[in-house]
Amino acid sequence: MDINKLKTFLTVSKSGSFKSAAEKLFLSPRAVSKQMDQIENELGVELFSRNKNSTELNSTGKQFIVTAQDIVNSYNDALTRIQTVDNTPENKLQVGFSSMNQATILQTMFLPYMIKNPDIKVELKEESGKRLVNLIKRDALDFAVTPFYAIEQDTDDFEMVKSIKLAEGELLLGISRINPLSEADSISLKQVKDMKLLYYSSSDSIYLRDVFFKKFTGYFERDQISRVSSLEQRDMLVATNNGIGFYPSPLFNKEKSQNPMIKFLKINDDVNKYYASTFWYNKNNKNPILKKLVTELSK
Repeated sequence: MDINKLKTFLTVSKSGSFKSAAEKLFLSPRAVSKQMDQIENELGVELFSRNKNSTELNSTGKQFIVTAQDIVNSYNDALTRIQTVDNTPENKLQVGFSSMNQATILQTMFLPYMIKNPDIKVELKEESGKRLVNLIKRDALDFAVTPFYAIEQDTDDFEMVKSIKLAEGELLLGISRINPLSEADSISLKQVKDMKLLYYSSSDSIYLRDVFFKKFTGYFERDQISRVSSLEQRDMLVATNNGIGFYPSPLFNKEKSQNPMIKFLKINDDVNKYYASTFWYNKNNKNPILKKLVTELSK
């Protein structure tokens, strides 16, 4: 499949229309539409719902975003390796994180090392945790900091990827202080079984939906668990009693100071509440800077 057509598809998915994508890509809307028709013909499925006055991604198209992004990422990674194969290795670390919460953990962990090694160049990438681990597996990243939830799919198919726990604790339930349930110090998930459960993902991914559905089997329906596009949006929706969210206890002080309208409650059900902010790396990665960092973190 033509990589440029996939890039056009991703631009359409982010822009929301053929016209907006065409303006960003300096193409005509007709040229964008033709490329999308060609992708659909090649796949043998429709990716868009075409109405008289609008065109939007259908459910298949939304699912294809993840696949298209992975293909483009793989292409870009391979191109970078080819173009730099004869170059002298840089004093560089390629680092991933899955949210601003993980960025906080990353900074706390990384600061002492960077003070000792100020000449290291750091390249950063924010992606969903699942994608970051895939990039590590392909040596497209040196390491990433993402959550670990102690369920089976956390480590599926990643035999080469190792982990170091940076901060461990449990998930707390965040609920608006205007909700009467916030008056208690703990809560049963049965008490919020009819409320919308919100999670943040940097990409249009259902991975965390499936994580929470599996961790708390029997308490939430899949269609009750909804993605939001930023942590700030999740927090404001929770604060105004438009949903609930799970918050990691290692970041309790940060979350409490940033969200005065949210009460953080211990979950008193006998469920898997485990949470860890985790450092992931490929054990076969040859970067000497990474090896030194892993040695220091493993002490």
